[in-house]
Amino acid sequence: MERDVIVEVYPWESRVAIVEDGCLTEVFWANENEKVGNIYKGKVKDILPGLSCAFIDIGLVKNAFLYAGDVTFPGKQKGVNAFDLLKSGQDIMVQVKKEAFSEKGARVTGNLSIPGHFLVLLPFQTEVSVSRKITCDERREYLKDIVEKNKPENIGVILRTACLEAEDNEILTELQELMKVWEDIKRCYRESKAPSLLYEDMDVLERTLRDYLDRDTSRVIVNNEKLKDKINAYIKEKNLQGNFSVQCDESDLSLKYGLEKYIKKSLRRKVWLKNGGYLIFDRTEAMTVIDVNSGKYTGKNDFEETIYRINAEAAVEIPRQLRLRSIGGIILVDFIDMKDKNNEENVITIFKNELAKDKAHTRVVGVTGLGFLEMTRKKSRYGLIEFFTEECPNCNGKGHTVRLFALACKVKRELAHMGYIENDEIICEAHPQLLKYITENKKDLDYIEKHSNKKIRLKGNPNFSLTDYSIYT
Repeated sequence: MERDVIVEVYPWESRVAIVEDGCLTEVFWANENEKVGNIYKGKVKDILPGLSCAFIDIGLVKNAFLYAGDVTFPGKQKGVNAFDLLKSGQDIMVQVKKEAFSEKGARVTGNLSIPGHFLVLLPFQTEVSVSRKITCDERREYLKDIVEKNKPENIGVILRTACLEAEDNEILTELQELMKVWEDIKRCYRESKAPSLLYEDMDVLERTLRDYLDRDTSRVIVNNEKLKDKINAYIKEKNLQGNFSVQCDESDLSLKYGLEKYIKKSLRRKVWLKNGGYLIFDRTEAMTVIDVNSGKYTGKNDFEETIYRINAEAAVEIPRQLRLRSIGGIILVDFIDMKDKNNEENVITIFKNELAKDKAHTRVVGVTGLGFLEMTRKKSRYGLIEFFTEECPNCNGKGHTVRLFALACKVKRELAHMGYIENDEIICEAHPQLLKYITENKKDLDYIEKHSNKKIRLKGNPNFSLTDYSIYT
C-alpha cells in the first residue's frame, strides 16, 4: 500500500486527506468545537440508576453523560457498584470519548488514555498490550518485555503499530514523556476547580501525523511553505523515521488530486463499483445497512462466479467507504447470496484484510441467521454527512420530499371545508408550483366554491417554499 497525506490550510478551513493507492480513504477537518480526547475535571450533576448513567458538567453547553461501565476509580474494579462510587456534586476526572451529536451531549469515560506516536498510556489500567497489526510473536513478546520493565506498576500501556520498526530508546523516551503529561494532568486536577480543562488533545494536523506517519506513507503534500517547515520540525522533534518526503505544492490540491470527486460520491446513497455492481448505504438511528447489488454486471462465466466477483469487489470498497464516511456503531452488510461456502469465506477474508487498514477499532461478529455480515466500528468524530449536510426542513430528515400532488389534495380539502368563515372570499397563498397542482382541474375549484359557498382567490408567492401555503381572508 502506498499512502499520501494531503494537507490544506486556509484562513477559513483546514483539512487533512489520506489517499491510499490513489483513492481517498479518509478526510479530517479542523474543528474548534472538537472535544474528543480532551480530559476534564468535571462535577457530577445527576445520577440516573434506571438508565445506568450519570450526567457530568465539564463546562460545555450540554452536560456530558457517563455510563456506569465507564466509571473508573484507581484501586476499584471497572463498572462494579459504579453508583456507590459517585455522589451528586462530586468532582471527577473524565475524558471525552465521543462528540456530542444531535440532542445528545458528549459521551465521557473515566478510563483515560493518553496517546503518543508509539504508545498509548492508560493511567487507570495495569496491563501491557500490543497492536494486533504486529503479528510476529517474537517481536510482540520483546516489546511487552521492555515496556513491562520500565513502566510503573500501576500504569497500563498499549504498544501501537509504529513500534514494529522503532528503536528501544524511542519507545522508552516516549513512555517517559507520556508519564510527564500524566503527572501534569494530576497536578492540574488538584489545583483547579470543576469544571475545567486539564488536557487538550492535539489539533487535527498533529493528530493525523501522529497516527499516519509510518512505513506505508510515501509523501506528505502541503499547500504552503510555512506548513512544510512546521511538519519538518515536528518530524525532527519526534525523531520519526520513514521513507516519506514532505513536499509543498501551492496549487489547488483538492482539484489536482480529485478529492472533491470522492467526497461528492461518498455523500450519495448509491456507490457504483468498477465492475458494474453497486452498493446502497442506508443509515438509521440504530445501525447502518449496506446492500450489495449486481447492477449492470452480468459476468462472462457461470452465475456463481459472477456473484463472487461482485461480492469480492464490494468487500474491498465497503471498508474504504466506512472510513471515508466515518460510519460507526452497528453495521450490517447484505452480500449477494453465494452457494459455494469457499467463496463466502474468501469474501469475508478479503473484507477483514481491508478492515485491518482502518485505524478505528472494528470487530466482525459473523454472519447472522438471515445472511447479513454483522460488524461494529468505533466512531468518535463527525463524518462527511454531519459536515456537509443538514436535516432537510421540508422532509424533516426522512430523505423524501413532499409530493406536490398529495399536498395539493390536502389544501383543496381544507378549502372545501371552510364554509364556517364569515367572509365571502377566501385567499390561498402558495408557491406557484403548488398552485399549478391546485388549479390543474377547474372542476375541483368549482366544487370547492360550491361546497364552501365562498369565492376562492389563489395568490402565487415565489418566496414561499414549495410546501408552504397560507389560507386567510
